[in-house]
Amino acid sequence: MMILKWSLRVLVALTLVLLVVNTVLGIGLMAIDIVAGVFYEMKRTACDRRQMKHIPVVHRM
Repeated sequence: MMILKWSLRVLVALTLVLLVVNTVLGIGLMAIDIVAGVFYEMKRTACDRRQMKHIPVVHRM
């Protein structure tokens, strides 16, 4: 989990640098950051479908 966290941080820093230097590559890398961030958040919370049925409907929205 620690490797995933630091690789996401490095990826975000690299994206910021590329946004300044080359906007097109920076925007492309930003899309990868979003996917990696969602994957990291899913792994961090370890929430699966079995847990979702115990969460109230108001909390899901």
